[in-house]
Amino acid sequence: MDALWLNLIIGVLAGCAGAGLVLLVRGGEAVPDQPAPEVLPEVPADAWAPAVRRCEQSVHRAGQAVEAVSSRETRNRLRAVVRRMDAELPDVRVLAELGKGLGDSRRDAEVAGRVRAQLAGAAARFAETTEEVLELVADAEDAERRVAALRDRFPLVRPLSAVLVERVPG
Repeated sequence: MDALWLNLIIGVLAGCAGAGLVLLVRGGEAVPDQPAPEVLPEVPADAWAPAVRRCEQSVHRAGQAVEAVSSRETRNRLRAVVRRMDAELPDVRVLAELGKGLGDSRRDAEVAGRVRAQLAGAAARFAETTEEVLELVADAEDAERRVAALRDRFPLVRPLSAVLVERVPG
């Protein structure tokens, strides 16, 4: 057993001596020079994505919290709310895609303002619903009535027709 340890120590010392010799020969450089990374042109950030991400995160947070509920009946009721929130995410994404596709004309700028307001409102409603779900998870008393009140809030995303309505002059 002592011979094994002696061989191990000799091997480690020999390896260290070899590494030191290599560093000495190379002039102290441990890593050869790397070419500078290519600088890519800066891509403008997607101004519409943060609202979509906030809605997605709200749904995810609510879903995670619901899975922690011990009462199967309450958990199933809350899952229905989370599924309904998740079902509205495609509408949020459609609004964001609409915003991305708008141009620079005065009409498009007006529509972009309404789209931005719709997305901000949807993100706020998603967050409020998630907070209610989290409160219900923490205190499930009177869950049936509170879940019914949550379901009455839907739809969280207003219809697309509210964004694209033509303004009547006058």
